Amino acid sequence: MRGFLQRIVCVALFLAVLVANQLAASPVFAQSEMVRVGILSYRGSLETQRTWAPTIEHLQRELPDVEFSYLPLTLQQIAEQADQLDFIITNPGHSFQLERIAGVSRIASARSHVNKSEMQDLGSVIFTRADSGIGGLTELKGASAGVVSTEAFGGYLAAKHSLQQSLGTEPDLRVKPLGFPQQTVVEAVVNGDVQIGIVRACLLESMSAAGKLDKTQIRVLGQQYDPEFACARTTELYPGWAFLKVPGVSPQLATRITQALLSMPDGACTDEWLGHANWIAPVSYAAVERVYRDLALYPYNKDLRQILKDWVERNYFLLGVIILLSGAFLLHVGHVEFLVRRRSRQLETASGKLANALQRNLMLESELAHAGRVSSMNILAGSLAHDLKQPLGAISTFAHSLRQRLDRGTADEETLQKQLTRISEQANRASDFINSMRSFLNKQPEARRRVDLRDLVDETVMLMRTFAAKHACQLQWDPPQEPVFVCCDDVQLRQVMVVLLQNALDATVEAGLEDGVISIQLDHTAETCELRVCDQGAGIPKELEEKVFEPFYSSKGSLGLGLATALSIVDSHEGDLTLKPMPEAGTCATVRLLLSRSQTEENHDTATR
Repeated sequence: MRGFLQRIVCVALFLAVLVANQLAASPVFAQSEMVRVGILSYRGSLETQRTWAPTIEHLQRELPDVEFSYLPLTLQQIAEQADQLDFIITNPGHSFQLERIAGVSRIASARSHVNKSEMQDLGSVIFTRADSGIGGLTELKGASAGVVSTEAFGGYLAAKHSLQQSLGTEPDLRVKPLGFPQQTVVEAVVNGDVQIGIVRACLLESMSAAGKLDKTQIRVLGQQYDPEFACARTTELYPGWAFLKVPGVSPQLATRITQALLSMPDGACTDEWLGHANWIAPVSYAAVERVYRDLALYPYNKDLRQILKDWVERNYFLLGVIILLSGAFLLHVGHVEFLVRRRSRQLETASGKLANALQRNLMLESELAHAGRVSSMNILAGSLAHDLKQPLGAISTFAHSLRQRLDRGTADEETLQKQLTRISEQANRASDFINSMRSFLNKQPEARRRVDLRDLVDETVMLMRTFAAKHACQLQWDPPQEPVFVCCDDVQLRQVMVVLLQNALDATVEAGLEDGVISIQLDHTAETCELRVCDQGAGIPKELEEKVFEPFYSSKGSLGLGLATALSIVDSHEGDLTLKPMPEAGTCATVRLLLSRSQTEENHDTATR
């Protein structure tokens, strides 16, 4: 019994070791190697899967110990994620650039089944709407062109290179990138959003076969016919897509995948126009390189020095014209700068002279005003004697009468107070008159105050009345009932009034009138007042109307400062002085002044009430 149990234990141990060995050798539990394949998606993710799924499935079958995953990516995404990929499937132009950018290498090229040569099937087709007015490639100037990207080889670069070679210059197109997939470009042309479209060859046939495009709606421009190529095209053909190895992938894995690709059997394509049945050894991409070189794209884009050199060689005549024009412009600018500086110095000098002249003019005006007042003294002398004689005579009369009453003893206190008051009033009258004359003659700073214009005219008429009587003239003055307040220098305005009355008297005497009448009127509105001095004299001749206000001009042999001084004074008071002929004979001098602010407000209040 013990021997039987020992034999059973030995058999169990043997079976356990055998099962462990089998499990260790089984591939189910072996760790698989992960391989990421990035695929350029130019027709959308779904079409990318349909096109390249047979290739990935074949690799998975041939290399069961390797796990393959593939990612549909755009050009920008491939550039950003290149270091995270192991292999890349892309168009020939992109593969050429990736060689320089990321150091990838081709391990296989896609076999074409739409070209009998099996090596070249990538090109561009330029098309427009069937009803478009564009008849050929020479009529594309300024046309709007829809493309998926300006970096797409079959979708733009091949067409741009072909147009540049045929036209001899860069095509003048308004390129509008619409983004992937390329079907978007076809739809934009059919809908009229752009005038022409540029897509890779065979896309139109693929969409037509799938019922997504009515080919009668479009028309291919510059179509090239090739009995060995089954699709419409505008450009020459280039090698097909490439299978690229990213640096860092082990040579052993790259070799195994290359062998698997080249051994892929020729099978049916999911898309008979754009599909790839299998792979062949890498073909020459020299034609692709030529496109990038002619278009000066990476890695053949020129540096700034080379670009400038080429431009100068092509436009040396234009450059010469620009240099000449620039030189002439700089000379002109220098000349203008010289003139500006010289003129600035002249203006500074003139400004200094003008300031000195203005100062001299101010001094001269003051001297002229003083001279005008002195010259008016011959007019006022008679009035001075007459008007001082009246208060002095009245004082003498009142004093003599008071003395008689005192001698007789009949002077009561009331009579005494009344007579003394009259004597004081007459003395004050004489004193005020003398002070007024003194202020009128003295050179003193301007002092403006609120003055009732009626009182000023009263005083002036009183001064001039005796002088007017000597010439048998009457001064007709009827003051208004209401006060007329202005803010002024009363001495200066009194001088203006004297000048106007003097001229009116001279004109009346010159006309030889007997009992001539000089009218003085004062009116006012809500904001202004007018003082008019009108005579019946000979008037002002038309040839002298513009000269009467000029300093030192006179037709009477005087200094000729009267009206010039009067005009200056009225201007300084922000007023107007005008001379107008009377309807029948004579002249009317009008002084217009602003009323004082309080007077204006009072007039407004009265009008409102």
